[in-house]
Amino acid sequence: MASFSFNFELEKFFPDGIKDEKLALDMISAGQEILQKNIQNATRKHVRTGSMANSVKCSKPLIDKNGDAVGRVKFYGTDEDGMLNWYKAIYIEYGTVTQPARPFIRTAIRSSESRVKAAMQKVFDRKLKF
Repeated sequence: MASFSFNFELEKFFPDGIKDEKLALDMISAGQEILQKNIQNATRKHVRTGSMANSVKCSKPLIDKNGDAVGRVKFYGTDEDGMLNWYKAIYIEYGTVTQPARPFIRTAIRSSESRVKAAMQKVFDRKLKF
């Protein structure tokens, strides 16, 4: 199944690394919430039933096999006709033979970057009491 991911190189922001896994997961979660809302808002421009916009959810952040904190924002479920919501998103984003591309996910991701960074920084600062 395809998914849309938004990744940050934490080393760019924290060169000495983050040794606190809970802090890293909390930071990822804060960023996911911002990204989820922005993708949902962008998705609402392509509403027929609302199922695609409502299907944008955050996965539970986790530490992967490489030791990286990872979280995803994805389209889950199907519409009332049984079509997978992530299929619809891909068709709109990249187009089809009969339908031109109408990118909205990439735009939402790009426009979220500064707010995601700020939300992650806020969690970091709160933990370290800056």
